[in-house]
Amino acid sequence: MTADALEFCLTISRAHASLNLKLQDSLGAFHGLDYEDFRLLHLLLRAEDGRMAMPTLSRALGLPMSALLRKMVLLEKTGLAERTAGANGDSRHNHRVAALRPGGRKLMQAAVTTVEAICADAVKSLDIESLPQIHAALLALCLDDTPNA
Repeated sequence: MTADALEFCLTISRAHASLNLKLQDSLGAFHGLDYEDFRLLHLLLRAEDGRMAMPTLSRALGLPMSALLRKMVLLEKTGLAERTAGANGDSRHNHRVAALRPGGRKLMQAAVTTVEAICADAVKSLDIESLPQIHAALLALCLDDTPNA
């Protein structure tokens, strides 16, 4: 790895940490959420019918199923999300689905506005035309992050 590549990766890491802190602070202060819960609920908000299979959600969040289950229990206790039987109703395969509850949907609509404002501020110094290329490059880094078999 060249020094430029190393500095680029370290800068991405610092930018991510800074953005994460801002999101944690604002989401906690204004909506009572942490950033990980926001990410989970945002995936459900964007999903068809506000529902997503637990294994799919686990992979999308990069969380082991046990960590996702712990998060879901807390979100269920607060009335933001729930776990239900899958669409096929086959309990033999324990096909569980995470679903956004009406209270979660309402909270997320407000939280998304907060996060959009923070993200807009975070990228304001970037050339707006370059955002799609930057996004594609970062996405490629994420996709290359698959474990080696």
